[in-house]
Amino acid sequence: MKSSDKPPGAGQYIAMVLAVMGIVVLFFSIIVGDKGISSLQLIKIERQTLKNTHAELKRKNLRLYHEIERLKNDPVYIEAIARQELGLIGKKEIVINMNNITADEEKK
Repeated sequence: MKSSDKPPGAGQYIAMVLAVMGIVVLFFSIIVGDKGISSLQLIKIERQTLKNTHAELKRKNLRLYHEIERLKNDPVYIEAIARQELGLIGKKEIVINMNNITADEEKK
């Protein structure tokens, strides 16, 4: 009988079981661990969120840049903003407050 025909001994069996268990733990670590596939998915989602936020901030900055330029150089825009936000009127304009007029006064 050759030595290769012998059934594996207890030591070889334990070594194989430990090797299989090590491989299982390694795969589990790859899938669930700190630097595993699940963490990679979370990082990808966070990266996409940051990209979207960055794009929105770029659009907002561009909008603000254009508004600043108009406020610096466009007198018509400045006048419109003054009328809308501050309630200002022009030099030759008169404000008539219609809230205090009663129904009898309207008929006259």
